[in-house]
Amino acid sequence: MPAERDAGHDEPTAPGSVDGIRVAVAQVGARIGDVAANLALAGRYTRRAAARGADVIVFPECFLQGYSLRSATLVLAEPIDGPSVRALGAIAARFRVAIVAGFLERAPSRRGMPYRPYNTAVVLGTDGAFLGAYRKTHLYEGEHEAFTPGDRYAVVPLRRGQVTLRLGICICADIEYPEVPRLLALAGAQLIAVPSADMEPYRPQQAANLACRAIENNVHVALANTVDRRSNVTFFGGSGVAAPDGGLASAGYLRSRLVVATLRDAAVEASGGVGGYLRQRRVETYAGLLEPFR
Repeated sequence: MPAERDAGHDEPTAPGSVDGIRVAVAQVGARIGDVAANLALAGRYTRRAAARGADVIVFPECFLQGYSLRSATLVLAEPIDGPSVRALGAIAARFRVAIVAGFLERAPSRRGMPYRPYNTAVVLGTDGAFLGAYRKTHLYEGEHEAFTPGDRYAVVPLRRGQVTLRLGICICADIEYPEVPRLLALAGAQLIAVPSADMEPYRPQQAANLACRAIENNVHVALANTVDRRSNVTFFGGSGVAAPDGGLASAGYLRSRLVVATLRDAAVEASGGVGGYLRQRRVETYAGLLEPFR
């Protein structure tokens, strides 16, 4: 994947300024199986984000095909260079806003096994170019039977004029594992984007994870959750942009909404500065973190 940095080394890097970068989260409900409708929705929200000065917009998990574990949706998976991602790139280029969005990525078929695509998030630059992707590593309950897990974390450089924003990505349940955002922060992420499809009754957990992952890693976190009421589940929203000083721009609950927040160096400094917590770790005492749970 172009220009990515592996997230797995031990020493934190020293990113530059994020001051003034505008980040949007689109709290929307995609239509299951209707890629054309979801691309149209992406166009409307990206246009609105551009009008509000956003540099990047984050859409929810599995946004292009809609979040569903049913085989009729899973078979709609496409390769990263397929028509849907190219169309999303055209939207990014039209409005000059970088896009992070979830989609179902085609995975290799295994003989005699049910088809399981990757649950992926792609990053498209302001010129529409593909910059990188992330495949969800921590699958939740029935997702183990629907998706093929990823096994790599990466930080994607995102150009904004003369400034490069280092963008880390994780997906929904990944943020519940502190190790994932920590690896991204160690690799120099300044903003962590989290496409999500989180449902009731997990509002408190999502809110806590959004705030804590920002504070404990001295980074901003932008989470875009699905909002949708279905017969058997409610995706509650609760999207927002969390700052490392505890600030939060929230989209609220149970309604479609676009929220735009400005990243501030002052919020990073107030939390202890870039790598504040990372440099204070006593890694020599952490060997037990690599042991399996017994």
